[in-house]
Amino acid sequence: MKNFLVIILSVYLFQSCGIYSFSGVNIAPDVKTYTVLPFQNNATLVVPGLADEFRLALTDKIQQTTGLDYKQSQADLVYSGTITQYQVQPAASTAEQSAALNRLSISVKIDFTDHKHPENNYSKTYSYYYDFPADRLLSDVQAEAHQEIIEQITQDIFNDSLAKW
Repeated sequence: MKNFLVIILSVYLFQSCGIYSFSGVNIAPDVKTYTVLPFQNNATLVVPGLADEFRLALTDKIQQTTGLDYKQSQADLVYSGTITQYQVQPAASTAEQSAALNRLSISVKIDFTDHKHPENNYSKTYSYYYDFPADRLLSDVQAEAHQEIIEQITQDIFNDSLAKW
């Protein structure tokens, strides 16, 4: 009987706070759907397919971590994004004044709209970078760099919009 009361009390507490999981997600109970609109790429250097990689990564992150349903239009939560920066520049130099490391930096502006709770709406630019040896070409490390940068930026977007950390 005591265990039964503990279970009932636990269920009540979790329901009163919205949808909560041990992944840190806290979503209001009336929010059921989301969509990630196609990303735009307005960076000076445009890499084909990068905008789609971001969109798919964010869609997958939300799908795998929440109980929300993906909906093409009229979703409760809407993410739209624009790649605003994609650049490679020296990150560290040697005594001979040549680059020892190069840094790939990517920035993405996100507009998050919560149609059920407009007070949660925001626009924010997220940035992350990947350092690689200057003796390697970007094309040699591009896949790994994109994966690491996209993973970090989508995690930051997820945390700000759904985990609210």
